[in-house]
Amino acid sequence: MRRLPLAALCAVILAAAVWFAAPSPTPGEAAPAAVPALASQLRYIGRDSATGMPTLVDDRFIAEVERSYRMYGIEEFKAIPAPAAGPVDIARIAIPAIGVENPVGRYGIDRFGRLDIPQDTSTVGWNPAYNALPGEGGATFFAAHYEFAGRPGVFKRLSALTAGDEVAVTLTDGSVHRYRVTSVVDYALETIDMGAILRGREGRESIALMTCSGPVVSHGFAERTVVLADRVD
Repeated sequence: MRRLPLAALCAVILAAAVWFAAPSPTPGEAAPAAVPALASQLRYIGRDSATGMPTLVDDRFIAEVERSYRMYGIEEFKAIPAPAAGPVDIARIAIPAIGVENPVGRYGIDRFGRLDIPQDTSTVGWNPAYNALPGEGGATFFAAHYEFAGRPGVFKRLSALTAGDEVAVTLTDGSVHRYRVTSVVDYALETIDMGAILRGREGRESIALMTCSGPVVSHGFAERTVVLADRVD
């Protein structure tokens, strides 16, 4: 699996019973003016790539992450296209509870270093370089617009899903893979752990659906709705 951009890999784990003390200043270094609030401290818990366990991140990492949020959708990079399709690909996704029955397209990384998505109101995107094909036992990520060019997007009603709703993904070989929604959560943009969403839950085949939500701010929508669903057949 290829490495994601820093902003996408910023791991924020909001776990119960996680608490840590502010580090003591080194000799000759001024003490901080105030101890950060718990919420601020939790924002900067990272994930050790070797163990998968929560770990503190250093000041340089925090500075880079905060810079990436400030430059979100502003600083340009070289776009990375999706890899060539194999013998089997994803064809369509159906979510009966919200009236979705739409084609799925392949996407890579856009010129702003973000996972790319379709620029229309009818296509759902997936990023094959970063997640598994349904049926392979891993996790598959889908994204589409809440609205585009002033018109409702494919995932306009994504937040209306509830636990137990079904999602069906059809492949080009005709096979259908079915999933059942387990959670629907709205995240502030800067707190999304994209690495965890793309990896899914260990030992379970799953999918994640994501779209914009919340109030509109300077860089677009301030939140993202994320729906998780586990394989049921």
